Amino acid sequence: MTTPRRPRGRMTAAEHEAWLKETGQYAAMEERRRLQEEERLMREAEYRRAEAPLVDELRAAGYQVQSAWDLVNTSSSYPKAVPILLAHLPRPYPAAVREGIARALAVREASCGWEVLTRLYRDEHEVRAKDGLALAIAAAANDELIGDVIALARDTSQGPSRLLLLNALERSADPRARAALIDLGTDPDLTKEIQVILRRLKRANR
Repeated sequence: MTTPRRPRGRMTAAEHEAWLKETGQYAAMEERRRLQEEERLMREAEYRRAEAPLVDELRAAGYQVQSAWDLVNTSSSYPKAVPILLAHLPRPYPAAVREGIARALAVREASCGWEVLTRLYRDEHEVRAKDGLALAIAAAANDELIGDVIALARDTSQGPSRLLLLNALERSADPRARAALIDLGTDPDLTKEIQVILRRLKRANR
């Protein structure tokens, strides 16, 4: 029995599904989808179990959340949650949980945990968690802390996550921040974004 040829031209969704069924590919594709969904649900259950101590503390403090990600996605402030998040951030949670905690700390109030944020950022190797920490540092930074941000942005061993630190340099009124942006303009990981930032700053100063 020969395998039916794929029709020429664009097919509608219904035609494509019918062709997959006719060629015997549909059942295999549905099985892959089922297995992927099972894996996703298992991962989410694992994350919920791992994150339970944090969620319990946040609820005890008055935050009705299922995950740190609920704080990331809220428009409300949550200052009482910041010390709890900082206390849990160094714990050996799965990377996805660490990322959620770090992103929830991307608020100005997190400057009280500056040493924790910068130390964990330097030590973090998982990409998503490291990006979350970079966002937290950028949001928490102020002109008193901008020297630390500049040092991290110049540290090429920290990789492309340094892109997410640039917002703090753009926002800063400290002259060192503008000088650092110009100096970092030749860094291959940062050059495109810095060009955009410098153009924005030039327009804002006209």
